[in-house]
Amino acid sequence: MFNYFRYALRQLRKSLGFTLTAVLTLAIGIGGVAAAFSIVYAVLMRPLPYAEPSQLVRIHEGIRHFFERGELSPPDVLTFQHDSRAFSSVAGFTNASYELTGDNIEQPIRAKAERVSATFFPLLGVHPLLGRNFTPSEDSNSAAVVVLSYPLWQNQLHSDPGVLGHTIQLDRRPYTIIGVMPPDFEAPLQGHTFTPRDLWVPLSLTPQEKQMEGDSFDFSCLARLKPGITMAQAQSDVDRVIAGIQKLYPASSGVQLVGSVAGLKAETVDQVRPLLRVLFGVALLILLIAAANLANLLLVRAAGHRREAGIRLALGASRKSMLMRSVAEGLILSIAGGGLGLLLAALALHAAPVLLPDTLPRLHEIRIYWPVVGWGAALALITGVGCGLAPAVMALQMDVIDALREGSVSSGTGKAQKRLRVGLVVAEASIAMLLLVGSGMLLHSLIRMMNTDPGFQPQHLLTAEVALPLKTYSTQQSVVDFLKEVQQRTAQLPGVKSVGFGSNLPVVGANSNRLFTPQGHVRQKNESWLLAANYLVEGSYFESLRIPLLRGRYFEPGDDEPGAPLVMIISQSLADRYWPARDPVGQLVKVGDERSPMPWIKVIGVVGDVKQDALDKKVDLQAYQPLSQLGRDLGPIAEQVGVEGDIHVLVRTSRDPSALAYSLQQVIHQLDSLLAVTHVQTMDTVIASTEAPRRFTTFTVTSFSLIALLLALMGIYGVVAFAVTESIREIAIRMALGSTREGILVRTVRSALLLAGTGMVLGLAAALLLTRYLSSLLYDVQALDAASIFGAVVVILGCAALAGWVPARRAASVDPMQVLRSE
Repeated sequence: MFNYFRYALRQLRKSLGFTLTAVLTLAIGIGGVAAAFSIVYAVLMRPLPYAEPSQLVRIHEGIRHFFERGELSPPDVLTFQHDSRAFSSVAGFTNASYELTGDNIEQPIRAKAERVSATFFPLLGVHPLLGRNFTPSEDSNSAAVVVLSYPLWQNQLHSDPGVLGHTIQLDRRPYTIIGVMPPDFEAPLQGHTFTPRDLWVPLSLTPQEKQMEGDSFDFSCLARLKPGITMAQAQSDVDRVIAGIQKLYPASSGVQLVGSVAGLKAETVDQVRPLLRVLFGVALLILLIAAANLANLLLVRAAGHRREAGIRLALGASRKSMLMRSVAEGLILSIAGGGLGLLLAALALHAAPVLLPDTLPRLHEIRIYWPVVGWGAALALITGVGCGLAPAVMALQMDVIDALREGSVSSGTGKAQKRLRVGLVVAEASIAMLLLVGSGMLLHSLIRMMNTDPGFQPQHLLTAEVALPLKTYSTQQSVVDFLKEVQQRTAQLPGVKSVGFGSNLPVVGANSNRLFTPQGHVRQKNESWLLAANYLVEGSYFESLRIPLLRGRYFEPGDDEPGAPLVMIISQSLADRYWPARDPVGQLVKVGDERSPMPWIKVIGVVGDVKQDALDKKVDLQAYQPLSQLGRDLGPIAEQVGVEGDIHVLVRTSRDPSALAYSLQQVIHQLDSLLAVTHVQTMDTVIASTEAPRRFTTFTVTSFSLIALLLALMGIYGVVAFAVTESIREIAIRMALGSTREGILVRTVRSALLLAGTGMVLGLAAALLLTRYLSSLLYDVQALDAASIFGAVVVILGCAALAGWVPARRAASVDPMQVLRSE
């Protein structure tokens, strides 16, 4: 066998151009699949990095005809901890953020945090790298202790091993550091979003939160199944606990609670599964094209050595030895191509944190794993050897006498070999057509998304985020006074037109949804509750965003006065739903259902709908209220909503808004030097960040499509060029008998277009079957979009004509007398 490998290496060195092309072709296919499989393996296939992850589940709660599957009300987390029977442990957690300062912190930062119950880390089976977890006593008594993430400990505290027992300031309250988590720890998602956490503090529900039954569904619940408990039994237990909670609601309320349980692994990957399936499927198609191209290269090479092979057989060489030489050649190409492909995959994955959406779970775990190496090596061997066997089998079937007839028409390749080469090229063109149609639809979706009207004007708009700590800003009035001072000082900066504040920004997702009831509205059976994205605003919010006023008026300074009537501005979609035939201005609504004790609020204006989520998401109902009126509107829980939480600053300018970033931070720090001013960026940047997942999908599929197109065109060029070489004598005879050079040129280019056209028809048929899997990734574009199909046809035909032009020029430049004289 060693002699076969030595002979194969010698032959490959003689044909260095062929060898490099074959290795690179195989490397592109293997590298693409290995990179895609590495992502799929890390995110979808590997067990979650927790103890016995298959036993971990998420508990959900919802209201029938309102939202079926949400998070839990705060007191319901405690109820599940005490009353559930199917779970050995239950933990609650919720997102939080804190102003982080301290002696060792260079400047104030806004720390992303999570409030977790004492059972959280033990339930996951995760232990701190340094220190310890929270104790039940610390959780029950709101102890000021904190566990840090590894990046925060490393970047802000310089990996100080003696950090335990030291204090940091969270919202200007001292917290004692009791632990540091391992570098690879990633907390479970809350909802379907992933955001890296900087630190964890005890859940410690406040007295107000313990009374918020049904007022908030923002607390996630994680549980571990008892040994032997099935998901069906767990669901039955959840239903039993939910039935007990249901008794807390008066029958007259109309609230019907529902509960559900789902595996943590399924929840973690549910949102990204379609994207990763498409990514892996596209990579496999690239590998198929690469394999077809490699097989074509080997067939062309075998055809060029056909007479040599005939001489060897005539001199007594066995067909088995020739087969073994082909296998050895395929193995060498497989090893070289597979190794280079894995190297390319490793380089691509090294850039994964930059290229992949940061919302992708387990992003830091993506790398080349040994199963991926083994799988890639096996795939390379199968592809290389399999493609190498095609010309070998053809060689075994050759007629020796026919192969020795140098100069005869039949001394080239057989009809079967020609059909195989043509079939491979047609397959390449069909896959390229399929991928181009898919990438065209994704590109069309991205363009539609980017051209979607967000409902406001993002140009010349600067945004920033601040959070006022409760210890310093303990009353609603102190918050409003601070914001008014920021508004006055910022308005004096050069180029500033208006300044406003809001509890949330458009396009980044609503952080507060509230139940409203219009006066006189009787909810019908099975009718959905009126849930609206609730924005608390102050200053010139609407003027800064340029949200158009359709009816009534905006908020005015007089609305901030202590005795002013409670007022609200609603979106056009909300007005159309409840007052389609009446003027909504002057109508009354209240927070909660019709039996709610909350006061009535007067609608004073209607504004245009605004995209509160990414531009490719549907618009929900929206309601705006003055931040200054929140205390009278919500009563005791106003502090939970209006004092704590992030406040977004909006500054409209007449010039480049980013030039005012530093000045805005200076204004805020002049009023409070400890405040962390974060996410200082233009509104255009904010919108662009919401487009990142769709941009990534489009970029990936389009890149693979261009690679597929390039490989397909290489195949078309190779087949046409080889056909011209084989047909030189025939072309010379045609020209001697009167054929024009233009006719030869057209005839040759037409053969290239025929190959591409056949592939396009087959690719379009495949697209009819496969592009439905892209439907979840499309926005405002139908499957098999006509523009995408037309674009793919134009691109393939244009490139095929170009690929056929070069050999066509060669065919048209043949000197018939010289060719015939050499026969």
